[in-house]
Amino acid sequence: MADELDKPVAASALDAAIERNAGIVKRSRRKRPFLEVLGLSVPVTPADVRHAFLEKAKEAHPDKGGDSQQFKALQSAFEEALAFAQRNGKRLPWIGLQMPLYIAQREIVRLVESWGGRAEVQQLDWLEDTIGQDFTAIADRLVEIDLTGCEVGNTELLLLADHSEGLQFLEVLRLANTDVADTGVMKVTAASNLRYLDVRGTAVSRQLRKQLARLPQMHRVEGEGGWFDWLPWR
Repeated sequence: MADELDKPVAASALDAAIERNAGIVKRSRRKRPFLEVLGLSVPVTPADVRHAFLEKAKEAHPDKGGDSQQFKALQSAFEEALAFAQRNGKRLPWIGLQMPLYIAQREIVRLVESWGGRAEVQQLDWLEDTIGQDFTAIADRLVEIDLTGCEVGNTELLLLADHSEGLQFLEVLRLANTDVADTGVMKVTAASNLRYLDVRGTAVSRQLRKQLARLPQMHRVEGEGGWFDWLPWR
């Protein structure tokens, strides 16, 4: 369902930010001999460089039985790597900015799955070529939550709302045949780009359904059936 909907404005903004930074990251991922000597790869921080140098120096230092030429090469690599890290360390600001979102989304997914529901996370696989596999998950977007028929109510929805930052890309929310009501639904939908909401068989009021159906980005609100469900919610 999520794929059939228009991309949310927030998601488009994130894509644009990632694309702007991807070129920088891709250029920085060129092979750097001085990083290889230290056993490092980008992204790398000055702290990473210092730690790697100290670990390598334990074996390479002449006082420890190492070769003097190899130790000189290690020192040279350290100086180059440190300068590189200091020069480029702040060129990936979106990684830091995305971490709170990533953490919030992962907690929401954990909660949904613990209740027997399903969460759909959209991945940007192409980022792996630019920032590496370890960092691609930071740009994941939680786009759908399906709790149809699960034993959940307002208490559970309020728990999701506690991690509202992780709901900002949510497009589809399925709550049919659950014990949810107005309080929980209002909290969850307040922080999202919701396009489709299913509250059939719930205690959500007719007034709230109408209110949510009038939201500019909403494509459809599924009600309890009958004539109410066939109204043109646009």
